[in-house]
Amino acid sequence: MFIATMSYELHPTTSSDARKLLRAELVGRRWNDRYDSAPLPSNTVWIKRTAGPGENTNHLHAACSSELLAAAAAVARRGLPIRVVRAWIHVSGAGTFGAALLPREPEAT
Repeated sequence: MFIATMSYELHPTTSSDARKLLRAELVGRRWNDRYDSAPLPSNTVWIKRTAGPGENTNHLHAACSSELLAAAAAVARRGLPIRVVRAWIHVSGAGTFGAALLPREPEAT
C-alpha cells in the first residue's frame, strides 16, 4: 500500500467554478480532500494506492499525473477554461502521514 499526496497550482485566470469542479473530479476518482474529516489545504489531495506486479513508486507517480490531467480535461470538456500550471506529487510506501499539528487560533467571542 502506498500513499500519494498531490498539490497542484492552477493558472490565475481559472474560474472558481472550474477550481471546484476539478476538486470534485479528483474526489470522484477516489482522491481525498480531507483527512480525519478535516479539510486539506487548498489544491491538495491524497490517495491510498496499490502497485501492480512489477510496478514501483515511479509508476504510481505517473498514474497520479495522468489522473490530474484527465480530471482537468473533464473540466475543460464542460466548457470551463482550466490550465494546470504545476503540481507536486509525493508517493510514499512507508513511514507516517497526516496533517501537521498546528496551534489553533483562539475563537472570536
